[in-house]
Amino acid sequence: MYPPKEALNYLGSSLASAGFWGGPLWLVSRLFLVREGRGRLFARVGLGLFFGLFVLPLAVFSFGGQALYHGVFHAYMARDTVRLGIALRGTLGAWLSAWGGSLVAMLLGGLLVTAGFAWAARRAAAPLASATPLLPILGFAGASYCFWVDFVESRSLQAAPPDTCFIHGVVHAIHDGVTGKGWVRRGISLRTPAPLPALPRAAHRPNVLVILSESVRADALCSAPSPSCPAPFLDAVLPERVAIGKLTTQSSGTFSACMVLWTGMPPSVDFQTAHRAPVLWEIAKAVGYRTGYLTSQNLRYDDFGAFVKRAGIDVQTSAMELGDTRDPHVGAPDEGATAAALAFARDTPAGTPYFAVLHLSNTHWPYRVDAELQPWAPHSEDPFGSVQLLHNHYRNSVRLQERTVSEMLRALKALPSWDDTVVLFLSDHGEQFREHGGLYHINSLFDEEVRVPGWLAAGPRALDEAQRAAVRAIGERRTYSQDVQATVVDLLGVFDARGSIPLSALATGRSLLRPLGPNEPTVILSTASGVWEPNDPKFGVMRGEQLLVGTQSTSWRCYPIALDPRELGARPKEVCGDMVDAARRAFPGAGVPEP
Repeated sequence: MYPPKEALNYLGSSLASAGFWGGPLWLVSRLFLVREGRGRLFARVGLGLFFGLFVLPLAVFSFGGQALYHGVFHAYMARDTVRLGIALRGTLGAWLSAWGGSLVAMLLGGLLVTAGFAWAARRAAAPLASATPLLPILGFAGASYCFWVDFVESRSLQAAPPDTCFIHGVVHAIHDGVTGKGWVRRGISLRTPAPLPALPRAAHRPNVLVILSESVRADALCSAPSPSCPAPFLDAVLPERVAIGKLTTQSSGTFSACMVLWTGMPPSVDFQTAHRAPVLWEIAKAVGYRTGYLTSQNLRYDDFGAFVKRAGIDVQTSAMELGDTRDPHVGAPDEGATAAALAFARDTPAGTPYFAVLHLSNTHWPYRVDAELQPWAPHSEDPFGSVQLLHNHYRNSVRLQERTVSEMLRALKALPSWDDTVVLFLSDHGEQFREHGGLYHINSLFDEEVRVPGWLAAGPRALDEAQRAAVRAIGERRTYSQDVQATVVDLLGVFDARGSIPLSALATGRSLLRPLGPNEPTVILSTASGVWEPNDPKFGVMRGEQLLVGTQSTSWRCYPIALDPRELGARPKEVCGDMVDAARRAFPGAGVPEP
């Protein structure tokens, strides 16, 4: 049973299906009325071409193929299935050949559907002969437009009929081919990680827990206790936490941000590199850690779970196991994930260090809230209403998550293992509330979407004094997702040996447990990556408080954030100096010359 919003999506997708099939069938039905002379021959040839080259191929996959595919994967072929299938197998023909003998059953199903469509079109020919073609033509045009601009919900809960799911995928693949995106391999797939060499085991291996939140911007949750920025639940449990600078995620989308955090690769890497780079769990496993991934995220969304299937994870729990996933975007209740993380820590044998990622989800739109915890009022979840009321609703959701995390941390601090445990907290990306005209995320690389909370807390034996001093010295300097990955590698005791890790030349993050030095790094940002490609990607380079942004159709523009904190006034690219050269190397073809 779909939630109300998804039920409306299903209704809209059904109308798109009716428009896509109904328009052409209505028009071609007139050929059945031509029964004399040479016109009859041409009419029959036209009918054969239409049903043989248009209806039959689509029917084979939209109906026969979908029944088989759903029986195996419990999901329909859709936009990303088609796109990624083509990318992985090189050509559409190679992808189709992988079906083997099942093609016979698919063909029979498609033939039955095609025969049914032909029978219906023939029966309707005479009664509709004098009707005007305006509605069928508009219906087909409207449906095609929806498929072309990706305005169909054929992912997550797949609130669409099976034929709409597949046709959407085909049209979107054509869209990618026409626009040139089809030549770029992007998307989540099973990884083939490059093998790790023998890595040294440090004498001291603290427990490491990374808490990764969802869509939480820096001004929604205080990274350090401050009179001007209360976080009542965290302040009560972790008053000793230390902010890890002005933490900046390198992508404003979950998939790309996670890839950067887990691999240390910049978001500019290609499909194969993203899927070969070792992830943190594999490194931890190689040096004797017990590993866990406890998440309320819906790992079925766009095959997200495939990326961590071969990641060396000992204990994995996600929304599918936790249950009560009422909205695919919000996931399962975060309380289930925090309970699973606490159980993982408790169950780890004494003397065995653990590395775990607790990945939360409920602060994703439409933002889960508690009726008893709503300090920001009035509020509303209506995205078409007041943006301030929606922002208040979001802040209430973040406060609920703060309480949930704090309750878990209180229990974690009571465990004997806490004395030797480090907790790192950050969010995958931020959230926009019309600061630059958009809502939610994956719109831009401006601070509301990439500046995230980030803090570190550690038991008394987990860090030495030099490490604590390095963290305290970060102050207001910019830090990045790759830095967090490097910090975890340092906690695992492998930082000095990371040059031997495959693809380590691309993992340029700095350990925040070591002095950062005076120079600011040049860091790559992007809304796209080898694992995700939005329709209108934004590319960027950041160095300290300067941001350079460009797209595939616009020139590079510089934003000196120190002078313009709201990033409202773009300056010529020359203001950012040699950052332009770094941008061109990272993103060839982006940032077109100004007219």
